[in-house]
Amino acid sequence: MKRKTLIILLLAILIAMPAFAAGDKEAKKAEKVIRIAENVPGLITPGVWDGQTFSLNSSIYEYLVQINGKTGELEPLLATKWSTPDGKQWTFKLREGVTFHDGSAFDADDVRFTIERTQDPAIGHLKKNDFAVVESIDTPDKYTVILNLKEARPTFIYLMTDYNMPMLSSDYDYAKLGESKPMGTGPFMNSQYIPKESIAMVKNPNYWDPALPKTDKVLIYFVADIEASISMLEADKVDIVTYVTPIISNRLEKVDELTVISPFQEMRLVALNYDEKPWDDKRARLAFKYAMDPNVLAKIVTQMNLGQGTEYCETPIMNMLAEYKELPLRQRDIAKSKALLAEAGYPNGVTSELYYATDHPFSKDMAQTVKELAAPAGIDIKLKGFTRDVYLSQYWLDVPIMLTGWGGRIDPYMFLSYAFRGGAPWNELHIDDPKVNDLIDKISMEVDKDKRQVYYDEIQDIFYAEGGLMSLQVPYLVAINTRISEFIQPVTFITQLKYTDIIE
Repeated sequence: MKRKTLIILLLAILIAMPAFAAGDKEAKKAEKVIRIAENVPGLITPGVWDGQTFSLNSSIYEYLVQINGKTGELEPLLATKWSTPDGKQWTFKLREGVTFHDGSAFDADDVRFTIERTQDPAIGHLKKNDFAVVESIDTPDKYTVILNLKEARPTFIYLMTDYNMPMLSSDYDYAKLGESKPMGTGPFMNSQYIPKESIAMVKNPNYWDPALPKTDKVLIYFVADIEASISMLEADKVDIVTYVTPIISNRLEKVDELTVISPFQEMRLVALNYDEKPWDDKRARLAFKYAMDPNVLAKIVTQMNLGQGTEYCETPIMNMLAEYKELPLRQRDIAKSKALLAEAGYPNGVTSELYYATDHPFSKDMAQTVKELAAPAGIDIKLKGFTRDVYLSQYWLDVPIMLTGWGGRIDPYMFLSYAFRGGAPWNELHIDDPKVNDLIDKISMEVDKDKRQVYYDEIQDIFYAEGGLMSLQVPYLVAINTRISEFIQPVTFITQLKYTDIIE
């Protein structure tokens, strides 16, 4: 029955494909076209973008700087140079000769507009808190921008790599057109956008690097069901499918023309809402943690042992980062879990709800495993699964337990500031701990790397002791046709399709 339902779903998707997907073999030979199946996006306008369909936004928009997908180093993009004498004043030299898709020139006014836009209360910009530190902006000429900060921020440059911070045109009405006609300076331009269904993007003929992009078109289909996306890949209807599961990966290994790559690890965070009972009590949170078994989680969810492509920790900082502090792996102890629940006033156990995205790889298996591990301790978890667009728009941040997929950040301060500081926009824990807030502020201002690490260590000790979250770091898997060359996606998730080519 499941297979029959999938076939019906796939047929519906193929029938609904826009005209640009028609099998015109002659046109296909004449043009190089990248075809991608991605998740269904929510909002796509920078500033409120939920981080879905990276191939869409990262092709239309561009950033001042980017992370090199091969070396991990910071490199120029729309800014050719940047400097700071003290972490408080930042000077950017802009690339000349860059134009937006509507023909207007990119210059210092657009950088000013993009940064000032973060503070517009009408937008609800997700980077508002981070850029509130900008006290003033000077533009001594068309291609120089000087940001004067209220206080020193030695890693401020990394904020420019956040996917919600591409450069926008000061002459374009993003409030009116951002969701229907996205427009930036990127290597590809919007040609036909059908919300929730698909987008066709064509090569930007006026792109500032004449050697790029290497292909003529990018076609993206928004598909909520991963099996339907894989069926499209196997039927040669798409070339790339993101967020592949290990089971699917194993299946595709047997297909000669398909391969699966893992550019980096991402996180599956389980967060206990401090505003919801019983998780408002530290003892209940620790009871939950002692019911878990990190080794079992890793093996069942990813089919890998810890340290062999997957990691586990109880802090917001990924094991792969230099700022990570090695802490003892908490061993499963059901007796201790029950005792802690009793101390918290729940001698007969507790019932709570865990919400997660059903179409996000690893999440469904992780939710089920967490439920089964918790049960012997008297923690009865009711699973509430929804497609990711519904989960993020209707439930996330306002439920007792959240299981959410998070991408890594090259600078962990970025993650701390908008997910764990009091009042932060993506605060899953609903945490407002004065000690945590103070440490996040100290991290942001400390110029000395060793002193900054001391603060990182302290904040990780607090999260470990408070028991509010756990992180299973899983491989980010992408299935691609072997004729696709140079698929590059750094840890920022910002796909760099301008380098991608098709080899026939």
